[in-house]
Amino acid sequence: MSGKLCQRHHVRSGPTELKARRCFFHGVLGQCSSGTAPDLRDTGKQQGGSSNSQQSQQQQQPSIKLLSPSLAKILYKRALKSLASLPLAIGELFLLAGLSAIGTIIEQNKSVQFYQDAYPSGANKVLGFLTYHWIFALQWDHIYTAPYFLGLMALLGASLAACTSTRQLPMVRVARRWRFAQTPERIYNQGSAEVLPDADVKDLGRLLSQRGYQVFRQGPSLYAFKGLAGRLGPIGVHASMLAIMAGVAIGGLGGFKGSVMVPQGGDFLVAQALAPNSPAGSLPAGAKQVLHVNSFNVDYRPDGSVQQFKSDLSVFDLDGREKQKKTISVNQPIRFDGVTAYQTDWSIAAVTLHAQGSPLQPEGDQPFNLPMASLEGQPGVSGQAWATYIPAERAPADGSKPRGASIFARDFQTVVIYDAQGKFVGVRRPGSGLPIQVEGMSLVVDDLVGSTGLELKVDPGVPYVYAGFAGLMITTLVSYLSHSQIWALQEEGLLHIGGRTNRATLAFAGELSKVLDQVPDQGAGKQASGQGQQGSNSVPAATSAPLYVAADNNLVQKAKPGAGAKRNPDYVPNDTAGNMNGSSIGFVSVDDETQNQT
Repeated sequence: MSGKLCQRHHVRSGPTELKARRCFFHGVLGQCSSGTAPDLRDTGKQQGGSSNSQQSQQQQQPSIKLLSPSLAKILYKRALKSLASLPLAIGELFLLAGLSAIGTIIEQNKSVQFYQDAYPSGANKVLGFLTYHWIFALQWDHIYTAPYFLGLMALLGASLAACTSTRQLPMVRVARRWRFAQTPERIYNQGSAEVLPDADVKDLGRLLSQRGYQVFRQGPSLYAFKGLAGRLGPIGVHASMLAIMAGVAIGGLGGFKGSVMVPQGGDFLVAQALAPNSPAGSLPAGAKQVLHVNSFNVDYRPDGSVQQFKSDLSVFDLDGREKQKKTISVNQPIRFDGVTAYQTDWSIAAVTLHAQGSPLQPEGDQPFNLPMASLEGQPGVSGQAWATYIPAERAPADGSKPRGASIFARDFQTVVIYDAQGKFVGVRRPGSGLPIQVEGMSLVVDDLVGSTGLELKVDPGVPYVYAGFAGLMITTLVSYLSHSQIWALQEEGLLHIGGRTNRATLAFAGELSKVLDQVPDQGAGKQASGQGQQGSNSVPAATSAPLYVAADNNLVQKAKPGAGAKRNPDYVPNDTAGNMNGSSIGFVSVDDETQNQT
């Protein structure tokens, strides 16, 4: 280390100060890492004024009683303290997470028949106990709008607001209040304090400014800080969480939902398919639009499995003007005037065919559509299936079923045809143009008409949720910034430096040490000149500042080191041997031939 560095000393104001403050460079947090800015105001703790202060306090006691806070204010403060409890907030978060998981597993806002079929009360109970009776009793069919869920969110919001007002905001106010150090004793009260002889406070300010510190200087005093945004980060985290919960509540109370199955070529008024989540909902402008299904297609993989469903949709106003057109698919919805339409389901609405010999065949040999019905859930049918019946003759007068053929389909690729006795006749691809003979009819399957299943959603709380999550990611990163503060005072040829931080203590210690290593030694030239005049055998002049080092929890004044004194990185005090959590710093005088630790 250079000669200037050898003159850097670790200072403490007295034996009692060592017990209250720990050395910063060994990373002991103690009082110096309490997370609040130090109060540099003069406390006036002098021995002579103690009696006067006691008398003034006794005189003020009657007036304090007269100004005692009201009972309501006391209860308000106690309520804030209880709401700001960290265990309470964690418990609220876990309860909300558990209820949200239930709402994710159990389908929400379905019909009564759906829950009766999915959660029967007979021998096939889900998980051995869960039936639709429990779901309705616990309001799990609409858990996100249940009163207890909304109340729990309100309670968590109150806890966050209480924590912000009682803890975070006061910490920011304290961090923004600072004063220049007027005496060295104020410097020694920081997490770390050192003295540089023959150093200039201007040079220190320049070095701190280069490292991103905001530097303020007034005469011989200096104050510098950086990372104040780290104090604001937790407040931003709380505000973002409040925005997310507000968005969930707004969407739950003011939203609309609906589902509709629309055949290709059909349309519907959006408002007719929407149902409010609560009476507080208000329909957006998009509810007055008409949604038209231009076409519905299914993309298949080479192995025949379904790859994607696509619906080509157009949005018309009530005057018939097209306002928007888009082809949607799964996870690619269409949004218009506050309404979002998702592709969620599909169905086969009808079969288009020619049926020569059937009484349903129109004149002119024109194709016609024959509606198909879903067989899902019927005995002997697994999965999705659709079927229809085409008569080969007019209905008999006795009302018996006419002779005809059945057409069966599971997808849009093939249809299967059966005769009146249920015997298999053949398979045809739609659009192939190949006729098939059955019950005296010649059938040509031209196409299968699909229906698109759309889920409509109106959620006015989505912008708040998106903004809250974006703010949460940003403020979480900001909250990890360290708020570091440094004070310095130049007095009688010595530069007193002290500093503290609220996190990353060891990193701050290393940064401060590097800064102090770079401070130029203003007296190096004078010392070199004086040493040249005295000769090579002369002893360097000692500094004017006594050196205090910690040993066994006591401050011991040692001999004043010469210009070649330096801190020994291998020094371990007696009370911290084998444990680097101690507060001592050792020094070695390189001018001493025996290299004794001081």
